Amino acid sequence: MLKKWDVSPAPTDKNPTRHKLLIKGEMKDIFLIVKKLGSICSRPEKTSGEFNFVIYLSKLEMGTMKKLKSVAEELSSPAADEVPFEAPKPKLRAETAQRPAAAQGPSPQPQRPPEAPPAQPPATEAKMFAEEAAPFEAPKPKLKPEPSRPPAASQQPPPARPPEPAPPAPADSPAVTHPHAPRPGMTFVPSSSARARKEEPAEAAAPPAAAASAPSASARIKTRWPMELPLIPTYSFQTLQAGSHNRFAHAAAMAVVENPGVIYNPLLLFGNPGTGKTHFVNAVSYGLSASIGQSNIFVTDGIKFSKGVEVAVKDGSIASLEAMMAKTKVLIIDDVHLLMISEANKKYISKWLNDFVAQNKQIVVTTVFPPKALSGLEEAVGFEFTQGWMVDLKPPASQAYKAILVQLLQGRDVKLSDEEMNSAFVSGQVSFSEVSKTLEDMKKLEKFVVNAMNSASHAQLLDMLLGHGESAEAGAVTEEDARQAALWRSAKLEQSWFKWGLFYPKGMRREAQFALYFLHERARELGLNTDWSQVFIEEYNSDELYGIPFKIGNFASEKEINGVIVMGPQPSSALGAQEAEFRHITFKILDSFLIKGAWLSLERLKSKAAYTRMLMDLI
Repeated sequence: MLKKWDVSPAPTDKNPTRHKLLIKGEMKDIFLIVKKLGSICSRPEKTSGEFNFVIYLSKLEMGTMKKLKSVAEELSSPAADEVPFEAPKPKLRAETAQRPAAAQGPSPQPQRPPEAPPAQPPATEAKMFAEEAAPFEAPKPKLKPEPSRPPAASQQPPPARPPEPAPPAPADSPAVTHPHAPRPGMTFVPSSSARARKEEPAEAAAPPAAAASAPSASARIKTRWPMELPLIPTYSFQTLQAGSHNRFAHAAAMAVVENPGVIYNPLLLFGNPGTGKTHFVNAVSYGLSASIGQSNIFVTDGIKFSKGVEVAVKDGSIASLEAMMAKTKVLIIDDVHLLMISEANKKYISKWLNDFVAQNKQIVVTTVFPPKALSGLEEAVGFEFTQGWMVDLKPPASQAYKAILVQLLQGRDVKLSDEEMNSAFVSGQVSFSEVSKTLEDMKKLEKFVVNAMNSASHAQLLDMLLGHGESAEAGAVTEEDARQAALWRSAKLEQSWFKWGLFYPKGMRREAQFALYFLHERARELGLNTDWSQVFIEEYNSDELYGIPFKIGNFASEKEINGVIVMGPQPSSALGAQEAEFRHITFKILDSFLIKGAWLSLERLKSKAAYTRMLMDLI
C-alpha cells in the first residue's frame, strides 16, 4: 500500500524541469506508478528517511499530476492498523531551484517502463503444455553421467522460510504436469495475490558473512543430471547492443549487477525467441561474478532445474543439493516456463525461490510468455515470478538489427556483402538465435567442403545450408522415390560412435524412409561418413497438441542416443499451425538432455540444403 508521497523540484543544468517523486510504499506500488507515468520516470532508487523510494521525473505537467493522483488514490486504501495515507501538497516553490547541485542527487537518464502485456497471450508453445488435455507420465530415463565440464557456479545461503502449503494433487494427477500453460478458453487476469505482497524493508538485509573458505566451482554437488548451464564468453554487457528494443531491460539488469537483491527482485525478462534473453542471462552472470564471485551464482534453465531436483530426490542426494542451494547468492533460470513441476520437486523449488526473495538473494528469470501467462506456473510452484520487476524485450529496429548482425558475423570471422546479408538474414528478420545456429553450421560445413570446393565463399556456403538459390523439386514423395528409398538399408553398427533416431508424424512412414535415404545420399555427395548407428524410427501424433516435445525428449534420453532428427508435422495438423513454436521448444528440451537435434520440414522434403543443414546440426 502507498502510505505517503511527495513531489519537489530537483533541477539540473541539463534539465531545469526535473522533479523528484518521493514515495513511502512497496515495490508493487512503484511498478504501477512507473507504468502509469511512462517514459518520464527514471529508474526507481532506494532511499532512507521517511520515504523509501525516489523516482526522478524528467518533467512535471498538469497531466502528469493528474495521473499521479489517480494512481495514488488507487493505492491508498489503508488497513485499520496501518499508518493513514498522507497526500502531499507538492512543493513547487521557485526558490528550490536554487538548491546546491550536490543536494539534488544523481540525474539518471529516464527509462521507458515495460509495456503492459497483452490481455491474452498469442497461441504459442504454451498450448503444448496444458495439463488437462492429455496427462503425460514422464518416463524414467536412464540418465547418462554428467560430462566432465567445469560447473558454472556455486552458491551461498538463504535462511529457510517455509513456503505456503500447496493444495494436494488429485489422486489421478500425472507425475509431471505443466500447469503454466494457458488452459483452453482461459482468460488471463492479474493474480489478486500479486497485490498482497509484504512490504519490503527500506534497507537491504546484509547477506550472511561468507565462510572462511568459500566453496570452489570444483566443490559443486555432482548429480546424475547436469543442472547448470554453461556460460557463453561472448555474451557480456560489452557485446550487448542496447537500443530502444532493450534499453529498459539493460537498465534493470545493470541495477541487479550493482545491487543484487535490493530492488529488481525477482527480475523477469520476457520476449520472443531471439530477442536477447539468453544474452542477458550470461551478461548478468558475468557482471555479478566480478563482485560476488562466479561460485556464488547458479545459472540453470527450467528443464535442467526441475529435472535435476527430481533426480536428486530419487537418488538420495537432495540433502547435498539443499546445502549447495543454501550457499547461493544469485539464482538465474533461463526459460522458466519450462519448469516441470512434480510432487517430487515442488516443495524444494518453492522453498528455495521464496527463501531467496525473503533474504534479498537475487533471482533472475526469463520466459517467452507475457507475465500474465505464468499464473498457472506460479500457482503450481507456490511462488510469484511477477512480484518483482518485469521487462519486455522486443525485436530491434532494422538499423539496430543490422548492427547486431554485423557483430555476430565479425565474431565468427564471416564475410558477407550487404546484399548477401540482406538476402540471408535481414529481409526475413531471422531471429539472432537462429542466425547464430546458421553461422555455426556454416563454419562446420566450411571445414568439410574445403577440399572439394577449394575456395567456396561464405555466401556460397550459406546458400548450401539455406537453399535460397536452389530450385528444389516440389511435390510429395512419388512411387519411384519410395521404391529407391525401400531398396536402401541403413548400416547396423552396434559400436558406432554416433547413435541417433528419427521421429516422424503419424501416417508419414513412407516419407520418413525417404528422408533417411536422401540424408544418406546427401552425405555421400559431400564426402561425409554417416555410418552411424540408427537406434529407432518412431512416430508421434501431430494432432496431439500437448506434451509432444517432452515425450520426444524423454524417449530419446531413455534410448541413450547422441542425436535426433524430427520431421515437422503436416501443415493441416494441430501442431502444424505452431511448427515454429513446436520446433523451438523441442530443441530446448533436447539440448537440456544433451542431445543434438535436427529438423526437417515436410515442405523441404526434397531440398538438398535442408539435408545439408541437418547433417551439420548433427555433427
